[in-house]
Parts: sequence; structure tokens; C-alpha cells
Amino acid sequence: MVMENEDIRNQVLEACRGLAACGLGSGIGGHVSVRYPNEPYFYMHVFDRTFEEMQIEDILLFDFEGSPVDSGRAPSLGIEFHHGIYKQRPDVQAIVHSHGFWITAQAALARTPRILNNVSTVFYERTTVSPNDDFASIAKVLGDDDIAIVIPWHGAITLGANVGEAVSRHVVFDYTARMDVTLPPEAPQMPHEQCADLRKLVERADYYSETWKLIQRKAKATYDGSRVVPIVF
Repeated sequence: MVMENEDIRNQVLEACRGLAACGLGSGIGGHVSVRYPNEPYFYMHVFDRTFEEMQIEDILLFDFEGSPVDSGRAPSLGIEFHHGIYKQRPDVQAIVHSHGFWITAQAALARTPRILNNVSTVFYERTTVSPNDDFASIAKVLGDDDIAIVIPWHGAITLGANVGEAVSRHVVFDYTARMDVTLPPEAPQMPHEQCADLRKLVERADYYSETWKLIQRKAKATYDGSRVVPIVF
């Protein structure tokens, strides 16, 4: 039996609040998980709380069959793809799924987003489309280097080597989707060579690590002691 890991629980909570602070957590649905190190378990939150409402008691331990450990509270039905991905991709340590407005608008197009700016190049040739959110569907299309999954007419999933990476990728994926959805079809996509060069530059600049720090600051600034109240622009 694994011991409770409060550090990981707090990582999930911080991720939920950070996503909420960025406007990705006002409704029921969506989930964040973090793998328990070296054991077939992971932490994820319950289904009946939004990212904005999440508290530490809402973060539960699950086994790789998707069953809660020492709790009767229900997770999302979408829990299946979390342990499925962890089994298939040992490099993945954290997973984020949401129904953010722009992410869902992108999913309605049933395709990967166009690459139209520099920070989005991290998704170039590393994003796949799954016909459904069950793991049987995802397993068939998920490549060894993929970091994002579009689920048509549903939402998206991002993966990371740690929770900060998965969350920052999710927030930038929402930004990427917004550009794709709002810019006209004739807007030129970035050429292959430029995508590859800019991706290396963005990675060298540690952009996603700094983005995670920004998301953490936003989470603290918008938490009022009981819930996150996102700043609406």
C-alpha cells in the first residue's frame, strides 16, 4: 500500500487553481492528474467540483484500474485515459484535460491547430487527433513524442514530464486554438523550417517553465480563500 503524498496532492490542487485562474475551469468537467512516482497510482480530483472550487480534500489517490484508494467519492468517467496513458507512456508524469472555450472550438474543427505564432511551435508535429476520449481510441493514435491530443467536438488533452509542463502546455494550447479559430482560413501557416527553428528557440528560452511560474502567480492572486475568481478581460 502506498503512503499518501501531500506534495503531489498539492501539485494537482495548484494545477486546478492555475487553470481556473486562466479561465479554463468554470464548469463541471475536465481533469488533472499527476503520477505517483515508481508506483501504479496517480492523484486526480473528484468529478463534482470545478477547477475554481477545488480543495485539497477533493484530490484523491487512484490505482491503475481507475479505482479510488480509501474513498467512495466519484472521479470523472474520463479517468480511463489517464491510467491508460501512464501505462503506455512512462515519460508522462502529468495529464491535463479541459473543455476550455477556445480548446473546444478548436475541437469542433476536428483537426490539429494551425501553427501561427512562435510559442505554438512546440505543438508542431506533436499533436494528434483521437476520435473519442476512451483510451482504446487514444492508444491507436498517440505517438511517442505527442504532447497534445484533440478530441473532436469535446476538448483537448496535454501531457507533460511534470505538472507545470502539462499545465503550461494546456494554457498555451488554448491560446493556439484561439488564434486558429479566429484568424481567417487564408492566414498563412508557418513554414516547416521556421516551425522547427522557432521551437528550438522557445525551448531554449525555457518559455513553458516561465509560463508555469506565471500561472502559479495568477492562481495565488485570484484565490479568495474559498475559490478562484478569475480576472475577466
